[in-house]
Order: sequence, then structure tokens, then C-alpha cells
Amino acid sequence: MIMKKQISKLFVAAGIVAMATSCIDDDMIDRVDFRNYYKTETDAQTAINGVYSTLYSFDYHKWSWVIAHPCFEDCMYATGGAANQLSMNAIGGNTSDLTNPWTALYGAINAANAVIRYVPEIEFKNENDRNRIIAEAHFLRGFYYYDLVRLYAGKSGIPLHTEPVEDMSNVYHQDTAAKHVYNLIIDDFKYAAGKNPDGSLRLPLYKNLQAEAGRVTNGAAYAYLADVHNTLGEWDLAVKYADTVIRSNQYKLIQNYADLWDINLEAAANDEKIFYVPFYQDKEAAQRTSLGTAVTFLYNPSGVNLDGTALSGNPQMKGQGFNRVQKWFIRFFHDDMENLGYSDGTKSNADADLIYKDYRIETTWWRNFKSRNNTTGVLGDKSAYPASGGAHDDWGYIRKYIDPNGVNNWTNGNDYVRMRFADMYLIQAEAYNELGEYEKACEAIDKIRERARHADGQERQWPKFLSQTREDNIGRTLSKDEFRWLVFMERGLEFAGENRRFFDLKRMRKDDNTMMYDYMMNTYIPNMAAKYPAFVNSTTVLAERKKWWPKPFTEVDRNPGVQQNPGY
Repeated sequence: MIMKKQISKLFVAAGIVAMATSCIDDDMIDRVDFRNYYKTETDAQTAINGVYSTLYSFDYHKWSWVIAHPCFEDCMYATGGAANQLSMNAIGGNTSDLTNPWTALYGAINAANAVIRYVPEIEFKNENDRNRIIAEAHFLRGFYYYDLVRLYAGKSGIPLHTEPVEDMSNVYHQDTAAKHVYNLIIDDFKYAAGKNPDGSLRLPLYKNLQAEAGRVTNGAAYAYLADVHNTLGEWDLAVKYADTVIRSNQYKLIQNYADLWDINLEAAANDEKIFYVPFYQDKEAAQRTSLGTAVTFLYNPSGVNLDGTALSGNPQMKGQGFNRVQKWFIRFFHDDMENLGYSDGTKSNADADLIYKDYRIETTWWRNFKSRNNTTGVLGDKSAYPASGGAHDDWGYIRKYIDPNGVNNWTNGNDYVRMRFADMYLIQAEAYNELGEYEKACEAIDKIRERARHADGQERQWPKFLSQTREDNIGRTLSKDEFRWLVFMERGLEFAGENRRFFDLKRMRKDDNTMMYDYMMNTYIPNMAAKYPAFVNSTTVLAERKKWWPKPFTEVDRNPGVQQNPGY
């Protein structure tokens, strides 16, 4: 369904998705007639395509999601335009990149509710084909609610819609406490992971689905069950569901971490991608509505060229570099600032000394590149922190999203990954630590570090292992709180530029009484000046009100049951 040749079908059903359950005009209701729409198998297939289509939306993964998240993380910030306003905390209930995802996701939920309500009434040649579509709708509804509740719930929660909007009687719902939203999310993922009456799986296994990029699998349902229970601190269940994915033998850590981000090797990298959005070099549509991504343009340095080929964007710029990396974050790993086994901190920043450092460091961040001067057109050598030599660009940049054949700023073919197999080991590491099973927690982290040590095939001695049963370990046992910090930073390196950090900041704890967000905002960042490069926008990147995104002003204004989040 999500194969290249079928992608255009996604937007055949886009009109269904547009009938949102919030921020909806009253005169739109008369045009929503789901009951007369769902008649045939083809109707059902088109409808579920519409639920998928939001994944590609400009207001979600194509633009708003990837430009906004770095502005809410302690390890990144933004310059220029709307991104800079987000980073500087100049935001409110009418900031489109923060409020448009609300409308897009509720629209998709409305479409999913219609599938769940009406597809069971359609006669299919194969009953399991119908069951699969319904299971996909449950998964996607749970997935969209999972993002909504973590972004917008605040103290009052978010509206919970479980039926399609068909008249004015169920347009506006009041906020529902987050715990009830999470109950629905868990139920939806469990349903998606379930079985048909004949004992077969409602959703296929990944290895039976490799030709259908981006479509939901049984493994994705179990992976998100693990993730949700980890978010809720239900450690036994987090371990259980992560283990289900690991033991399914459907996924693996691909050998070379760098290959995850090589656009020419995306098909092979799918063995590690549990759920992702497969973007394309779509030349047939306008920039805003194309099936390509803007992340390549947003994260690469301005004017960057590789081997004489410009990367992404218009012919003059090929990257804008709005979203940048805080220099302290790179140095933390590059120089192993807290002796957690990431590198030999005595070695220099020179390329020749990279073998003494975690391979993920050079893979994740730009070190040097050629940049075209917009006035003269001349290519000049640039180096980004912490490399030396050449004209110093003085910033860090994410290097994971490169597409030499990108069509324009908003139309690049880099897949956007939401869940990887590496997540399962890091979820287990965190959960085992909370359960007091230190050695198992170490073993889970070491699975990730073992892949990093393999590098590009030339084995390295970094990062060091944690388990005392391995010879080349860090040489000490960590306390529970120290291990929490290690997992937080390990996730930061492994998933840098993948927009996970904001959720980690709010979910994780530095100790039993301190949210990691509060620790970074009130303690770590204010006291880092003595050993780290300056933190950019130190008083605005993290702020009390930025723990939640604002709900749309139009929603709060029209619906008295929806409360705005504090500070907006």
C-alpha cells in the first residue's frame, strides 16, 4: 500500500482526513457522510490510505515536527525565521508549527475512527484483509494519540474522540485526563498486535512485508506497547514487550551505524526500522504537498557540498542549517567529559584520532565540508565543531539526512524513522535499571555499544562496555541514578537528530524526585560554563512552559471544555 507506485493513492483520500474533529468549521459537518462512503473493499483501502497520509503531511513529519522538536531540546537550538522564534520561546497559541500538528493529528484520528466504525460492515472476499485494515486504523489512532498526549496534555489532558464526527453533536469534546488517553492508546496497540479468529496475526510480520515500505507491522504494535509502558514507568511490561520484539527475529541492528543514514542503502536499513515514514524525491507535486521531506534542508549546513554535489534545497543554498546542535553536547561524547566510555579524552580532534572515539560521533555530526559562498559562488573549506582546520563554522550540525538528488528544499528522499530496533535494547536497559537488575541493564546497553565498536568494519576500543563480565569495560559499577543519566545520554547519542530528546527530557528522572527536564534546566545547564562551550539561548531553549506545546487558540476559544496549557 505504501509502495512508491501506490503513494499517490494516499492523497485520493486526503479529503477524508481533512474532516478534523477539532478546529472544524460548522458548515463542514454537512459534507461529512461516512455512512454512504464505505461500500466496497476499494473504499476501505482508500480510507486507510487517508489515515496513513497524515504521516507525510507538511503539518507533521514533513515540516512542523522536524523544525519544532529541536527547539525544545537541551542539545539543539535554532536560528533564523520561525525556528528561531521557537528556540527563543517566542511562541503562543497561534504559532503554526506548534498548533498545526494538533489539527492534522485530530483529522487523522477522525478518519481512523471512521474506518474502525464502518469497515466492519463491508463484505470482503478475504475476512483477514478487512481485519488488517481495521488493525492498521487502531494502530494509527493509538500512534497519533500517543504524540498528542505527550505534546499537549499538560495538566488538563486533551479531547478524546473515539467516534467519527458526523454532525454537530460530537464535534467538541472536553479535555480528558492523560491517564484515560493512555488507556485507549494501549488498547489500540494491543488490538493491532492481536490475532484473527483463525489464529493468524491481524498485522503481518515485517519479513512478510518488505515490499510495502512504511506499512504497520505486528512488530511495530509490540514495539510501541514497550515504549508506552516505558513512558508510564511500568517497567515489567516495558521489558516484556521489548523482549517480544527482540525474540521475534524480525529485526536486527545493522552492522554499520552509518548505513542507517545512507540514502542509497535505505532498503537494507529497513531491517532495523520498526516504524518509519518513507519519503520520496517526488517531482510531480508542489513543494508543500510533495511526498518528500524538508529535514534535509533544515538540518544540513548552509551551502554544504559533498564531493562537488550540493545537498538538498535550491541551487544556491542546498541546506539552511536552521536546526543546529549545541556544542556542549558534541563535546560531552567527543572528549568523554564524564568518563562514561565514549572516547579517549586525551586524544585530539584530528581526523587521525577518530579511531579513539565512538564511531557514532563522526557519523552523527558534520566535521568538515565545502560551502558555496552565495555572493561569489566559490566553494570554500569549512569545519564544524569540534574539528580543526579550514574556516571555522563554529556550530554543530546533524549529518544523518543527506540527499544529493533532492528535488528542492521540501522534497528530499530521506526516510524519517520513528522507531528502531535499537529502541528495544535501550528501553530494556532503562527498565532493568529501575527494576534493580543492573547486569541485565548493562547487557542491553552493551548490545548498542557493540555495534558502535564495529564501526565501518574496523573494530575500535570505544565505546567501552558496561558489563563487568566483558573485559573492555568502563571499570566501575554505576549507581541507579548514574545509570539513569547514562541511559539518557546514550539515547541522546544513538538518536541524535531523530527528535526523541524532548520526550526523554520529560519522561526520564535524574533521581526519584527530579524530572530530567528540571535537572537540565535548573542545574546542569546553569553550571556547565566552567567546562563546556557556551550554551546558546540558555534561558529560552528550556523553559517551564515549554514542557508542553500550546493548544491552538481557535480550539481553546471555541471549545470551553479545552484548557490552554500553562504559560500560553
